[in-house]
Amino acid sequence: MADVKQPDNKGLTKIVNDLGKRFSQRSTPAELVQKNILREDEASGVSSSIIQQKMALEEEKKKDTLARKISMRPSKADLKDKNILKGEGDMEEEDSTQSPTIESRAIQLKSCLKKRPDKAQLEQKNILKSNGLSPALAAAQEQLKRSILEDTLENKIRDRPPVEELEAAKILIFAETVEVLPTFRKSEYNRKPDATATFKNLTQQMKVDIREELNNFKRSEMDVHEESVKNTCFH
Repeated sequence: MADVKQPDNKGLTKIVNDLGKRFSQRSTPAELVQKNILREDEASGVSSSIIQQKMALEEEKKKDTLARKISMRPSKADLKDKNILKGEGDMEEEDSTQSPTIESRAIQLKSCLKKRPDKAQLEQKNILKSNGLSPALAAAQEQLKRSILEDTLENKIRDRPPVEELEAAKILIFAETVEVLPTFRKSEYNRKPDATATFKNLTQQMKVDIREELNNFKRSEMDVHEESVKNTCFH
């Protein structure tokens, strides 16, 4: 006779324990209702047939409400009279005025390209750097300057005096009282800038002119401390 294998009691016990643990951790009907997984009617023990009838009645009620609202909506002519809905002729006219053709866009683009400053003007206004080097060498030079500047700043930060010395010399003063002022939430007032603000109406040429005027002021009129001259571009 063939040997009959005895069931593994340890494996069966482990399965039973796992099932018992999972059953003990499952959510209650109230938690399932709160998570919108189980309906309140199903959790209260009502029969499924009554629940289905109730759902069918609710669906019919929604259909009747929607049909009543659709029947009460104004007609297309009323919407046109109230300027809520535009006529087809008005929409075509508006589209023709608001959507420029490809030819007009090409003309505008060409005029903008003609107005842009050339390379010499950009170099003169310090917008474009001119050093006569290849891009790779220029990038390496900029990286070297940045590294030197970082080292200088680290040395200055490391050698700066502590807070106690600054307080003793009355260079750094902390207020003894802290004042908290009320403000408004963004929902209480509109934080967006005015549509007619000046910076929104600046053209590219106007921006270049402003930059040039500022550079001329820095170059010829602005007073700079003798120890800060080395940190400026025009002195």
